Amino acid sequence: MNPGLKTLGDAELVGQIVDQGSEAASTELFHRYRKKIYIWAFNIAHDREEAVDLTQEVFIRIFNGLGGFDGRAQFSTWVYSIARNHCLSVMGTKKNRWRKRLADLDDVEAEDLSFSNDLQQAQIAGELDELLIKAGRLMKELELEAFILHFRDGLTVKEISRTLGCTNTSGARTLIQNANRKFKRMVGRKDQTGD
Repeated sequence: MNPGLKTLGDAELVGQIVDQGSEAASTELFHRYRKKIYIWAFNIAHDREEAVDLTQEVFIRIFNGLGGFDGRAQFSTWVYSIARNHCLSVMGTKKNRWRKRLADLDDVEAEDLSFSNDLQQAQIAGELDELLIKAGRLMKELELEAFILHFRDGLTVKEISRTLGCTNTSGARTLIQNANRKFKRMVGRKDQTGD
């Protein structure tokens, strides 16, 4: 792989893919987003195999639609919109099937709910994505999506509003605040137990 591709922005990679059919740029773009999209899909599907399938389907949609990316939004916002819409659409048709997979919170073992007491330490240790999967059991779906987009992926409130289809930025801001409160309570609960 061309090491210079790592320094290019997403839009520049998209240009190389669309204009030149660059496989190396496609691979770099895939590597940048594969884990994020998988986590996103897993948070909706609650099943590893389903999340892998959804991730593959999302990438097919992304690469087939690259010519339509116009740069009005950040590429990451465009990607998350595709991922969210596709995952919700597919899982909506399988609603009864995936609802059966959700663990009842009363049945979840206390050890499964243990969280890192420091978000930065979890990220450094490479455990942030696993922590977010666990958080998905306790947050509402839109809260978790907003939390991930804001705190992990660095999207602005305006970009989150656009991605999640909120009518205004107040809706996205409320989702972020609610998720942040729940996350802090989870972390606080862990700190109190000494885990």
